[in-house]
Amino acid sequence: MRVHPDSPTRLLRCAQRARCRECGNPVEWYHRGRDRPVPLHPQELPAAEMPAAYRWHVSSGLAHPAGDGSTWCRLTHAVVCPARDAPCDITPALTWLRRSLAVNTRRLTDAGVFVPPTDVDRRSRSNGTCRPARPVVQILYVRYLAARPLDEIQCVAQTRHRTRCSTKMLAPDSLQGIWILAPATAAKGQLALPTEVMALYDLSSLLYAEQLRWRTQRCPHHAAVPTSADLALTDWEPFDPAVHHPYVHPRLPTHVRQPRRGNGESEAAWR
Repeated sequence: MRVHPDSPTRLLRCAQRARCRECGNPVEWYHRGRDRPVPLHPQELPAAEMPAAYRWHVSSGLAHPAGDGSTWCRLTHAVVCPARDAPCDITPALTWLRRSLAVNTRRLTDAGVFVPPTDVDRRSRSNGTCRPARPVVQILYVRYLAARPLDEIQCVAQTRHRTRCSTKMLAPDSLQGIWILAPATAAKGQLALPTEVMALYDLSSLLYAEQLRWRTQRCPHHAAVPTSADLALTDWEPFDPAVHHPYVHPRLPTHVRQPRRGNGESEAAWR
């Protein structure tokens, strides 16, 4: 898929290019069933050299976790990412691919293009007590899982110079939500989570226009110009408690808590 040079936007609705935050190598984002995105390795690989359990294929712009019977397949980036542990049933071809990506990570690091995360960053992302790597955000009473920390969520609109707007959604001059503890309820037909409460960033107290601005992921300036094109996909993924349970945090990203209520239920907020 290509974007015409005269197009006012540079946004691909599928195969959106990005870089892995762990190793710096390029990935392509695709949507799969139930509108859940998945990062795939940009290149097709011989299916005979890859384990059957790791084969993916793309059909009609959607990624499917299985082979399509052809001699080529796709892989998720998590399988080949050199910053992650290798799978137990790794093949020689998969080992060679991981090594080549590790060499590319070293080249990007030496050139100053990519800065690998430190051990402190990895620990903070894993425990999620101070700065959740993928927080749950409630917009218009619908819960979404963000793709990155709140302070890194960036406007997706295209500027006049055809570059992405650098304004963050958590700008100091913009209205902000609050961190709250809410019941970790399960959707209909799903098993209930063992966690009673979960931390989420609630925007329900803001005006409808402000919440819509967050939903479309635009800064105040580009929210007033709806004709401006998008240059990237929004970072929101519909929150599914059964699928996204590793990102459910029972504590707020702060140590400041409000007193308990009369009914025994505890609630905390952080502005």
